[in-house]
Amino acid sequence: MAKKDFIAGHSIRLIHGGESYFNTLIELINECENTLHLQVYIFDLDNTGKIILKAIEDAAARGVSVYLVVDGFGSMSLGNEFADRMKMQNISFRFFSPLPFPGILQAGRRLHHKVCVADKKKSLVGGINIADKYRGSKNELPWLDYALLVEGNVSNEINDVCERIFNKKFTLNPVKSKQKFISQVKDGVKVRMTRNDWIRGRNEISSAYKTMLGNAHHEILIVASYFIPSRRLLKILVRAAIRGRKVNIVLGKISDVPFIKPATQYLYGKLLRNGVRIFEYKDAVLHAKVCVVDQQWVSIGSLNLNHLSELLSLEMNLEVLDKTFGASLSKEFHDLIQNHCVEVNVHAFEKERTIFLKFKSWFSYKLFSGFMRMLSFLSRKNPID
Repeated sequence: MAKKDFIAGHSIRLIHGGESYFNTLIELINECENTLHLQVYIFDLDNTGKIILKAIEDAAARGVSVYLVVDGFGSMSLGNEFADRMKMQNISFRFFSPLPFPGILQAGRRLHHKVCVADKKKSLVGGINIADKYRGSKNELPWLDYALLVEGNVSNEINDVCERIFNKKFTLNPVKSKQKFISQVKDGVKVRMTRNDWIRGRNEISSAYKTMLGNAHHEILIVASYFIPSRRLLKILVRAAIRGRKVNIVLGKISDVPFIKPATQYLYGKLLRNGVRIFEYKDAVLHAKVCVVDQQWVSIGSLNLNHLSELLSLEMNLEVLDKTFGASLSKEFHDLIQNHCVEVNVHAFEKERTIFLKFKSWFSYKLFSGFMRMLSFLSRKNPID
């Protein structure tokens, strides 16, 4: 697969999870004049979901062509009544790979995008689903996550991908669109959109991670949820630390999926003994998927560093090549580490590991990684959607 070039001339803004993200999403929807694509893994009809739903219904009412795709597993609670409601509101809607599955073959292939693109001009891409837990409340912090708001020509590519997914046209050829957005900005930030759809031959995000981490000269900063990387990526991280690169990984102290943390902890010993520093975010659930290399390359999006994202799900990230943005984000993550995280000490960690805990971690890791590999093998034989 040919390597994609970065496109210059963009304006970008880091968006934090919580109210900031949902206010930005609503503003993007409200400003839209012609075409709106929204694709998300989880769309709950709680208070947050109802607010976003009203915004897209209002957009359709004023004549915007609205296309909404949600995952058939992550958003299964919406049901057929929701689809009927969308039809009545003149919103083009569909479930990606809806339930019931034709057996276990499609159990792992999911639409994991969290993307909104308005008028092929502005896009919001990140790891944030539509539900109250991602927004937070007066009594509860939102899950830690990030997105990138970008304005510029890369939004044409994002729009084309959304069109293909909505129309089930998984071709490698670009969609022939009647009219593209042409940015008039000559300078600006370099951005590129990358995807993962391993079953259909797309491994752009995974390949970029391996290349950039392997070529790091000074520092690797990773903020990751559900962190169970492939053996190759694990080897790259360890090798970088051995070669003297500063490798800092921020993971969650609190997990919404209990068996994931012991599976991740199975890797702690090897990482820590080889000089990788691990920090656990303690304030809320960590759901972020961000990487910064040498304070100039940044990747933000939906891809988790595990087999599920690498081998099964449809993922979308945005990459930024910019020293100012990279340095700013690096500083923010170092502040996060200092003020909201606890460091995992290798000696204390290994001292606390009883035989039972070691077995639990080993079993969880083998179970998760083995199950994901099995699903990827089964799913690629008969990919749908």
